[in-house]
Amino acid sequence: MKRILLVLLKAGVSIGLMAIFFVEIDWPDVMAAVEAADVRLLWGAAGLFLASNLLGAVQWDLLLRAQGIVLPHLHVQGLYVVGVFFNNFLISNIGGDAVRVYDLRRVTGEGSPAFAATFVDRFVGLFTMTTFSLVAYLASPGTWGFGLLIPIVGLCAVLAGVLAVGFSRRISGLLEHVGRRLLPLPLGDRIGKVRGSFILYRSRMGTLAVVLCLSVLVQVLRVAVYYSVSEAMRLGVSFRHFLVFIPMIAVVAAVPISFGGIGVRENFGALLFQRVGVGLAPSLALMFLGYLAGIVASLVGGVVFVVRRVKKEGA
Repeated sequence: MKRILLVLLKAGVSIGLMAIFFVEIDWPDVMAAVEAADVRLLWGAAGLFLASNLLGAVQWDLLLRAQGIVLPHLHVQGLYVVGVFFNNFLISNIGGDAVRVYDLRRVTGEGSPAFAATFVDRFVGLFTMTTFSLVAYLASPGTWGFGLLIPIVGLCAVLAGVLAVGFSRRISGLLEHVGRRLLPLPLGDRIGKVRGSFILYRSRMGTLAVVLCLSVLVQVLRVAVYYSVSEAMRLGVSFRHFLVFIPMIAVVAAVPISFGGIGVRENFGALLFQRVGVGLAPSLALMFLGYLAGIVASLVGGVVFVVRRVKKEGA
């Protein structure tokens, strides 16, 4: 019953946030902005997102191999794009990560290593995006105002805390000890296994360095998706604005209060882009078209999922 209520609540949040736009926005202006966009650049945006997925799968594969999970790379690519596809529709922007972990456990029988690799994959992406925001902000602080610095620094502090907990033997060991004392034995054992999987990366610094470099490329491509849409709409917004705004939007959209970040992304994105002179209707069109480009690019994951189901049922 609680699960059903939670799902209904999240659906309500998504619908409520979108309703704000339906009430307050002049939709003819939004549709005019969409229709005036250069279709070639919109397809280019989808291509950029697809390229980021291909590189993202390579990044995830390296993290899996560090955990001893070795699968054919095409198989890993398939699991990754299926996860990205479900990110569009499941709770927040991380529902697809749960799908990836589930699929890996089903295939390999390894739950804790799969969780650790997928968590680190997500963490590195957030770390990279937050670094983009911080560097772009510090390069021109007068452009943004002090108000934007607070959430950026706050997010940096949270990520630093997660890093300390996940990779420090002392801190993670203390938490494991507390967990084993307070939680049932099976959960305590699970915490111990997950901790061991995280600590393993301490001896894989070379792999982490390569993963970080790949993450920079992946996240630049995902920021460029929205920049390409902006260029298609002839908004004239500098790329450095996207380096600050898109990471913040991605983080807020990942908060599990809606499905696929729907509503949250559009509201917050419109709020930020209005700070640099983009009107409300074009801001909404920008966020919608960027999201649509991601959906189009991730449809390959839906195809892989359907083909996999058909093969499974036919076996």
